[in-house]
Amino acid sequence: MKKRAIGIFLALTMGMSPAVCMGSTEAAEPKTRVIITQDGEVDDMNSLLHTLLYANDLDIEGIVQSSSSLHYSGDDNNEPLRWTGTDWMYDFMDAYAEVYPNLIVHDPDYPEPDALRALTVVGNVTMENEIETDTDGSNLIKESILKEDDRPLYITICGGANTLARALKSIEEEHGSDADWQELHDKIVSKVVIFTWAFQDKTYKEYISQSWPEIPVINVSNAAICFGYRWKGADGMSEAAIEKMSAAWMQENLLNDQGALLDRYVTWGDGTYIEGETDDQQFGTNESMLNTEDWWGKIPYDRYDFLSEGDTPTFLMLLPLGLRSLEDYSYGGWGGMYTTKEYAENENVKNYYTAVKGTNTAPWMEAVFNDFAARADWCVTSSYEDANHEPEVTVTDGLDRTAAAGEEVAIHGEATDPDGDNVTLSWSRLSDADTYEGELEISGTGNDLTVTVPADAKAGDTIHVLLKGTDDGEHTLERYQRVIITVK
Repeated sequence: MKKRAIGIFLALTMGMSPAVCMGSTEAAEPKTRVIITQDGEVDDMNSLLHTLLYANDLDIEGIVQSSSSLHYSGDDNNEPLRWTGTDWMYDFMDAYAEVYPNLIVHDPDYPEPDALRALTVVGNVTMENEIETDTDGSNLIKESILKEDDRPLYITICGGANTLARALKSIEEEHGSDADWQELHDKIVSKVVIFTWAFQDKTYKEYISQSWPEIPVINVSNAAICFGYRWKGADGMSEAAIEKMSAAWMQENLLNDQGALLDRYVTWGDGTYIEGETDDQQFGTNESMLNTEDWWGKIPYDRYDFLSEGDTPTFLMLLPLGLRSLEDYSYGGWGGMYTTKEYAENENVKNYYTAVKGTNTAPWMEAVFNDFAARADWCVTSSYEDANHEPEVTVTDGLDRTAAAGEEVAIHGEATDPDGDNVTLSWSRLSDADTYEGELEISGTGNDLTVTVPADAKAGDTIHVLLKGTDDGEHTLERYQRVIITVK
């Protein structure tokens, strides 16, 4: 048994962390806090399922059912609209509990099922813009916002923003007249970050942007094209990425005998019926929508092709991949690349971000689905040695470097693999992310790279160098380090 596998085995049997068992002296970086909100559409379901496979890498503080302009439960005066209920969330928690004994073999940091279930609650769901009522969901969000924790709190809005709006409104109503209100307000806007798939109700425009305009908002909708219902028509998708989202690969790697969680993953024509949805949204059972352009998406798909995970970029941005995506949203990564934009409805909103271009996730899609498949294997593999795990990639001489025009910068990378797989290191330039506008070709393999800063580079220019480590295990997993050279 390999050293890491022995460490994990001892951790599970002795109640110790793997780091202790393996003699590690490194302190783990704090995990990213996140609250997930969604409206129960099938692509939200798929995105949540995908997220649960990365629950070991995140500090999930809530999973909250909300509503939107397209999904709400109705009230005494209004009929439900495309309401899929709330039972499916708890069904997902049951499925997670079934695969949990295997997941913790691969990483004991997966949260216990009962703990995750306790954080799964219903928010403001009766109507699309309802923010007058405190709910379990809004109270959970409120408590997380007010918690004494200096880490940023990322709140994903995969439906409407009304449950978050209710939480913020409750804070304002309860504390707005306090002597230290401005201090509390400033503290909240300094740590809350919203990742949203567009604005699926009016509560951001009409309340949050008015009372809390300083809260950063990252709109992933354009970056989600490669994950959405029209993925096969997205620009920039490699043949390998398309192959990994197509029926044969999906069946082999995600859909057949991959455990209770993946049993609930919905693909084209797979027989899944979503209670409460309309016929034109029954992608699993409406046979008339298969292999035709005669549906609202206008792109033909085969049975078991990938369907949609439109909200997945909201959590991919939060993963510890080595891409430094949260340091600056313009750096880019699995969850997209973003730039500031004017929010036309309120000039006081200064931190509104949208995708640089609609398909900037395309270059990463093959890696995303390889990683997804490896995590699916973890669900059904009770032996650490019988599955693949991501390599660890490091740069020994620092990730932030300075150099003058014409100067050489030597960079040394290293990689280790918990499975003992060979890891190929390759170097490239992330020209979309850096600010040097001239020609500079960076490519190579191996541990060492030397970059010569171009003679015409100006002070303050940046050059982004990507070190990618790819293992040769099942699904060829990748991890990264981004080195930023600033011209002095």
